Amino acid sequence: MVAGRLVGPFGVRGEVKLLPLTDFPERLAELRTLQLRLPDGDRQEREVLGIRPHKQMYVVRLAGCSRVEDAEALRDAEVCVPEGEEAPLPEGEYYVHQIIGLRVVTEDGEELGNVEDVMRTGANDIYRVGRLMIPATRDAVVRLDPAAGIIITRPRAYLEGDEVR
Repeated sequence: MVAGRLVGPFGVRGEVKLLPLTDFPERLAELRTLQLRLPDGDRQEREVLGIRPHKQMYVVRLAGCSRVEDAEALRDAEVCVPEGEEAPLPEGEYYVHQIIGLRVVTEDGEELGNVEDVMRTGANDIYRVGRLMIPATRDAVVRLDPAAGIIITRPRAYLEGDEVR
């Protein structure tokens, strides 16, 4: 699960700016190592030597990163939290990575496809399944079961707005 992104150097001593991409940014300050996925796909683990909040981000000092060039080489690296180490969520709430890939079927048995993306909006999330946009609301989603790998929704006519509500 991606919890943040290193967005560039901070100062001249090799510190990096970490942009939180999580609902639990305060947990980033507790990390002792960072699992990094670099833009080229390489993975690295770096020991955290220091971390402090700065504006809407964190400034991080990492082992093996003591120059601006070292920090620049980590630009756009994703900070990943291994599956199973995420913060527990309340009952009925799920992480985006638990939703993407789920099979979507209407309550009358029509296969709609798999969730390709989750768009975060102010009111509710929206699940993108092909060209279909499904609001993550109790009205549209009848059952969501990541353990079973499925989302059951109202009929297509309802989701496309053809059915009177």
